[in-house]
Formats: sequence, C-alpha cells, structure tokens
Amino acid sequence: MSDFTEAHTPSAHGYYAIEAVAEITGTPRHLIAVYCRHGMIATIGHPEEEGWTFDDNAILRLRHIEQLRAQYGVNLAGLRAMTAMMNELEELRREIRFLRGR
Repeated sequence: MSDFTEAHTPSAHGYYAIEAVAEITGTPRHLIAVYCRHGMIATIGHPEEEGWTFDDNAILRLRHIEQLRAQYGVNLAGLRAMTAMMNELEELRREIRFLRGR
C-alpha cells in the first residue's frame, strides 16, 4: 500500500479522469464514486455533464481516506466524520493564514 503523502507526477492539465485516479491511488472506481456521493472527495464540475474528473487535492485526500480504511479499519461513517473534521481543520488553517496576513 502506498503512503497517502506519496508524491505523484501531477497531470500537465491539472485534472484526472476517474480511471487515472483509480490507477494512481489503487482505489476501485466504485469506491471512488461512493466517497464522492458521501462528500469525502469532490469532482471538478458536475459528473453528469463533464464526467468524473478530479484534481491533485482529491488524489491526496483519497490516499488519506484509503490509508485510514486499510490500516486502521475505519468504516464509512468513521471516514465521513474524519473527513468532516479534516475539512474543518483546513478551513481554520485558512482563517489563521488570512488573519496573520493582515
């Protein structure tokens, strides 16, 4: 299993089709879709209109989620809770950076 912080070569155009994300992260496509439907990772745009495409942040987030699931046995409800906390932490970090920049 790969470390979630493992670097990958970014796409030249900055986005990846779901097939590429599955290959890069070793995560089955159906599981990527489940994570999207539960709001744990986000596509770029609307999947129905533009297809299932992702950016580098989604790949990093997906690796982290998969590490939690595989190494620690975290279930879907736990992953959702942890993802919500990670989102909140990132928002607080953005606020701190903003306030320090004043």
